[in-house]
Amino acid sequence: IENGAYVVAAAQGGLHEDGRETYGHSLIVDPWGRIVAEAAHDEPAVIIAEIDPAQSVAARKKIPNLKNSRDFAVNDTPVEAQSLRGAAS
Repeated sequence: IENGAYVVAAAQGGLHEDGRETYGHSLIVDPWGRIVAEAAHDEPAVIIAEIDPAQSVAARKKIPNLKNSRDFAVNDTPVEAQSLRGAAS
């Protein structure tokens, strides 16, 4: 929700050779935190969802966190936040 973005969470499920169990439950979540597609945890699956970029724009206008961004550096390489601010307006 903070960034107004869709989240695609892939998660493996099943019993592994070492006895470890994972529970799967992959899902796709919209910018408001609503689940738009999800997989069952007990069998292999592929999930598909329609992504609406307008929802990200609407979320960023209602919760304009990116307007508070500032320039920063990653590994001594400057990153200008201006492009992020433009996405939020």
